[in-house]
Amino acid sequence: MLSTQNQAQIAANNNADLCAAIMAANGLRTERNENAYICIDDPLPYYPKMITLNPIATDELNERAKGLSGVKDSFSCLDVDLVGMQVAFDATWIWSETKQQTMPAKWRRIENAHDLAKWHKAWGGDGSQTDTEIFTPECLKDPNLAFFARLSGMTMEAGCIANLSEAVVGMSNVFSAISNDQSLFGDALSAVSTVGIGRPVVGYERGADLEAATSVGFQPIGSLRLLIR
Repeated sequence: MLSTQNQAQIAANNNADLCAAIMAANGLRTERNENAYICIDDPLPYYPKMITLNPIATDELNERAKGLSGVKDSFSCLDVDLVGMQVAFDATWIWSETKQQTMPAKWRRIENAHDLAKWHKAWGGDGSQTDTEIFTPECLKDPNLAFFARLSGMTMEAGCIANLSEAVVGMSNVFSAISNDQSLFGDALSAVSTVGIGRPVVGYERGADLEAATSVGFQPIGSLRLLIR
């Protein structure tokens, strides 16, 4: 059985897969080794310049973080003072052994650019505003990315992203226009599991979203934090 540290490393690498895929869909270059993911170009809004991938490579990662604009400190182990950054927020990696489920009622996968634009607008309406088109139509060409939405009539009122890695499937960008949406995380977990085909589902959340995720079966497996200059 995997330790929580190994699970956290798997989750961090899945998140790096997601970031690399979104950057590639926008024509931005990334590089990666066993210790870190780096966006060579300026990253998109809400995306870090670096993601740490190895909790024991602290000295190397502290040096690499110096001068960067934003770092996802995947194991909360970088020296904030040494790298000259501050903590924007703390969060928790989560893991669910959920087996493949069926698509929840009213949910569907986004299949075309028109619907992706509507999804992007709905996601932005959840307090994630940016003038930048982050999720371009090129994202739909990546077989390891999937966008899901819950419909109320013709309106997209909730959604999430799934990204497939070798060992797990990631769940991210979970949003809802409904206040205190009790079914959101359970439905998102089910939708993402249709892509995972039996793989564990991973991600990270904080605050009320973390509570909602753990209430539907996610287990906390480690801490992370976003560092900014």
